[in-house]
Amino acid sequence: MLFLRLAVCLLLACAELALGDLQSDVQKIISRSQLHGGTAGVCIVDPGSGEVLVNINANKSMIPASNQKLLTTGTALHVLGPSFAFRTKLVRNGDSLTIIGDGDPTIGDTELHGSVDWSKENAELDAELMAWVNAVKKTGMKRIENLLVDDRIFDTNFVHPSWPSDQINNWYCAQVAGINYHLNVVHFFPSPRLDARADLGDITPRMEWISIGNKTSSNTGKKNRSSFWVARLPNSNHMTARGNVLTTHTTPVKVAFHDPPLVFGETFASLLKKEGIPVKAVRRVHPASTTSGETIFIHKTPLQDALRRCNTDSHNLYAESLLKRISASATNRAGTFDEGASVVENSVLQRLGAYQPGLVASDGSGMSRKNRIAPKTLAMWLASFNLHDQVGKSLLDSLATPGEGTLDNRFQNVDLKGASVHAKSGYLRGVCALSGYILHEEHSPLVFSIIVNEIDGSVKGAKQMQEAIVSATIDYLNKK
Repeated sequence: MLFLRLAVCLLLACAELALGDLQSDVQKIISRSQLHGGTAGVCIVDPGSGEVLVNINANKSMIPASNQKLLTTGTALHVLGPSFAFRTKLVRNGDSLTIIGDGDPTIGDTELHGSVDWSKENAELDAELMAWVNAVKKTGMKRIENLLVDDRIFDTNFVHPSWPSDQINNWYCAQVAGINYHLNVVHFFPSPRLDARADLGDITPRMEWISIGNKTSSNTGKKNRSSFWVARLPNSNHMTARGNVLTTHTTPVKVAFHDPPLVFGETFASLLKKEGIPVKAVRRVHPASTTSGETIFIHKTPLQDALRRCNTDSHNLYAESLLKRISASATNRAGTFDEGASVVENSVLQRLGAYQPGLVASDGSGMSRKNRIAPKTLAMWLASFNLHDQVGKSLLDSLATPGEGTLDNRFQNVDLKGASVHAKSGYLRGVCALSGYILHEEHSPLVFSIIVNEIDGSVKGAKQMQEAIVSATIDYLNKK
């Protein structure tokens, strides 16, 4: 009995030493890292035992940047379920058609399933919508009196109030609507013309119903620089191209457009006209109206497609669409940013079983600097998902691994020693975050959250520190 007690005491001492060693190793890594005044918070958790292996500023409320998407996608799985699918409907009533949106962010996303040939993008968009057109043709309709867009699944506050006002026309601040199209941005491919304004090229989508001003230049001398940009008046699609075009753009200049549901409606109407079915008017349904008729087409998108684009590629529109769709499902009202954020906070409370001090959800993507979370809360949130059931598997499968998505250039010089890393990165000015799972063939998964705030300068040192901490954690596993 005495021998057994001694053996147990020895095992406990070894376990404490291992914990102490990992905690100490991580602290040393932080101390020697170039964080440019930044403060690091680290939490590493063993979900199997619930043991916190590393706790350094882990209870500090911090800006998570795009790590906020882990809360949004996890809540989507928690509320909507892994079998959920977006369902956008086309309904006929007499000589009218209604597009009933479901908040799907994937329609017209030519990058969703891999690389795209930009020169063929408009053709690809037309091909995608031909299934919709063919559904209309099958009804025998020869003309359409009204093409109505019903985007009431979400409210019409398209832009989050805390996003930077000077960046609203950028693709990463694209509007969020009940009907989305082409990631709610227009692509420009300008090229210079000798002694003339630049050629704006074949924009995508074509948006033939609007005129675009051209105040560009085409100065191609050695001392000239490329400075092409597009201005858009607030709450309109009145655009003016400006700046100098030095060479032909082979990759798009992306500009967020206004009122995505109507843009989609006009785009669909243009294609119907080309296919011999003219549309007299495109308009939004009256807020109090009831939509009835025969459903002639349903566009379905599995939730997993949206989760992966959200986390692996860190696409903001996907995150915000999920946030508002969560809101709509939970409240049976038009989805909003505020109510979606409340659902996220409540889901964290439900899964972790206790109020989390310092947790503030503001938007779904992490663009808002009002989001706050402690690394320990984020780590415990990830640990609350069982990777062996469908919900946990779906969350894990949505995350990037080194060499893909936003981790394309991460862990290039790190030997993962038989382990795999599935994680979400996040960046804002002064913020660098990395959270996710470490999977090892011989051990149960570990969860980590490493967030650095208040960086005054480059985030390179923070990235190197995060990767060194993950490497040290894998070493810890290999020694167990």
